[in-house]
Amino acid sequence: MDDKYYTAGEIARIAGVSLRTIRYYDAKGLLPPVSHSDTGYRHYDKGSLALLQRILMLKYLGFSLEEIQRLVAAQEADALDQEAILAHQKNLLLERRQQLEQLISTIELAQKCPQEDKWQILVRCLNLLTSEEKVLEQYQNPDNLQRRINIHNFSTSSQGWMDWVYERLELEPGESVLELGCGTGLLWLERLHLLPEGLQLTLTDRSREMLEQTRQNMAPYEKELASRKVRITYQVLDANALELPAASFDRIIANHMLYHVERRETCLSAIARALKPQGTFYCSTVGDTHMQELHQLVTAFDSRIDVPFLSMTGGFHLENAEPQLLRHFTRIERQDQDNDLIVDDPQAIYDYICSFPGNASLILEQRGQELLSLIRDKLDREGAMFIHKSTGIFICRH
Repeated sequence: MDDKYYTAGEIARIAGVSLRTIRYYDAKGLLPPVSHSDTGYRHYDKGSLALLQRILMLKYLGFSLEEIQRLVAAQEADALDQEAILAHQKNLLLERRQQLEQLISTIELAQKCPQEDKWQILVRCLNLLTSEEKVLEQYQNPDNLQRRINIHNFSTSSQGWMDWVYERLELEPGESVLELGCGTGLLWLERLHLLPEGLQLTLTDRSREMLEQTRQNMAPYEKELASRKVRITYQVLDANALELPAASFDRIIANHMLYHVERRETCLSAIARALKPQGTFYCSTVGDTHMQELHQLVTAFDSRIDVPFLSMTGGFHLENAEPQLLRHFTRIERQDQDNDLIVDDPQAIYDYICSFPGNASLILEQRGQELLSLIRDKLDREGAMFIHKSTGIFICRH
């Protein structure tokens, strides 16, 4: 790169934005000049142009200025080169393109279908537009979350998922531990008696309702925990805007939640900075074939029913998570749980399907009994429904 400098007016003309925009980004600390002339003019260089391109791209993708500030700062802290930054932008654009293509195909279908069917297609369009909010709503509701959890009681493993995860944490006395997206505290509730003395546990969730349910679940054990100097604190925290003190936790846990985080790179960067030098990050997720028999059943019954988990969890699967983690951690170990479901209760299967975010509940208001009868017939013939689970955990260290 040469030493050529540009004035604020020149960089504005090159980028096709107004001078007011350049000054505004400067005032916000997003695009500071690299120097000033003797007469006070702002000077910018080619690096400034590259930074402005990132800002405008993120703004185009719908990020707020506050989010752009955090994302740019995280990329600078990670010393990402231009190739890595462009690759990140490409991934964001590909995700947006996929969303737009789905919306376009849905609208085209609505244009071609009979008038009496248009409302169902428009419902599908609405669910595409609000898919992120629907997933948030699902996990903010403890009752809905419990309906999703119940089906996993039919596991073929001798060890439940939470026991399996907890065993791998290998907690030590006096450690500081953070869980992101704790839900109703299921990882800890039946294992409180195992917590080592002096443990400092911080439980977070972006749902205030969910966190309050966790607090209530833990309340009966406060005296027992206090006798062992175990302290639990609760904090409403959104992983999309994660701000954590540096080098403050021995262990950080993200159990089946990173695929819901839109700003995953920023989140992982914050987690890496918050770990102590010898700290460990544990993140679990699912694989491409997880629950595929159930999804196939739903699609065969009524193809209009949204099965959003197929796309919403795809950003952070067992198959694609490691490269994302390697940008922030140097040592990654993957462990998979050997586990499937054999479900002989039709109501458990039906409740799980009803808990899908999106249009499932709307369609099942009309066809619910039909689906329940189909599930019962299947179980009468086969005795139970086999559902493959693909679940595992990544253990990450600096």
